[in-house]
Amino acid sequence: MSESMKKSFSSEMQNLDAAGLLRSETAVVQSGNMEVRYGGDKCSLNFIGNDLLGWSSNKKIREAAQEALSHYGTGSTSSRVSIGTLDIFMTLEEKLSKYLGIDDCIVFPSNYLANIGLFEPLTNERDTIFFDEKCNPGLFDGTRLSEARVVSYKHKDNENLEYHLKCSQSSRFRIVVTDGVFNSSGDCANLSHIQQLTEVYDAITVVDDGLGVGILGKNGRGTFSHLGLEKKAELITGTFAYALGNVSGGFVGGDKELVKWLRHTSRSYILSEPISPINAVVVSTVIDVLEEDQSAIERLYSNSTYAKTKMIKKAWKPIHNNYPFVSINVGSTLNAQKMVEYLFEKNILVSGLCYPNTPEGASLLRFNISANHTEEQIDTLVDSVDEAFSCLE
Repeated sequence: MSESMKKSFSSEMQNLDAAGLLRSETAVVQSGNMEVRYGGDKCSLNFIGNDLLGWSSNKKIREAAQEALSHYGTGSTSSRVSIGTLDIFMTLEEKLSKYLGIDDCIVFPSNYLANIGLFEPLTNERDTIFFDEKCNPGLFDGTRLSEARVVSYKHKDNENLEYHLKCSQSSRFRIVVTDGVFNSSGDCANLSHIQQLTEVYDAITVVDDGLGVGILGKNGRGTFSHLGLEKKAELITGTFAYALGNVSGGFVGGDKELVKWLRHTSRSYILSEPISPINAVVVSTVIDVLEEDQSAIERLYSNSTYAKTKMIKKAWKPIHNNYPFVSINVGSTLNAQKMVEYLFEKNILVSGLCYPNTPEGASLLRFNISANHTEEQIDTLVDSVDEAFSCLE
């Protein structure tokens, strides 16, 4: 690396550090009681984890993972298109397709790789992609790899989307892209209206339902089930990192012909090593559990409702939605930073969402309530957040 390059990046990192934005990574040990241990003897309550349904401590899931290790070993031997397609990968794809009510499915090493490998094989310079301005960054990065014209439409604004669709009728193909559940707010996309528009304007829909699958709808079948929509998007992407096992991996599923085309042309699928067979068995087992038993989802919603009720009684401003993420408005970016730091000192881990993820002056504190949190832990969180608000005065 040149000296000028090193000096430039060093200066930028000093600026980030001065603004309190320079991240560091800490080695942690997670426990089944929603605590995180690090730094020798330091222990904090975990309200930033993604294991929303508590699978990491589930006895049936852990036993399935141990059995998979004995049967398959640790590796996947090669890329899927060589000799890396194990029987468990095909079993998982069939099970996911049936679970979600779609034609076919491909498993990717991550949701991010699924999203960035999606658009380039489907489009060229004669096509147009329309994406909601609040879509997750993975979808946006995927559109950037395409040669298609990319148009951002206003968040959940059907009239604005229709305007852009009307202006693009000379396009060969048109794709409307949205999250099923938006990360910053926890609200659902207007999927019914989007489907109506795509029918009128001969477009297809791509939906990232990473925050919906496993949590929303009957037995966790996702946002389409939650909204009572029998017709699914032509393509749906998702992740295993939240409710489908809390392990690495993601998928693209939907129309059989489109999925078959992606299996032959998506470079992030063809050129990547697959997920571990252990992860595949974990996800497959989680689907079996969700098909038979919704108690983990019910505990998640019970805990989320308990937390929201306590926060409303404090006259705070929780984001009102039906999703189990719990977020409250804390005003400025500085307020969010101060409160996250205060809670960290009180051994409570929470996330702050600030501009550009939220509008300026509308920063949020995010609490990832899980099925495994206790009411006592949630009480501790609420009392500590109340103290953090007092420190801003």
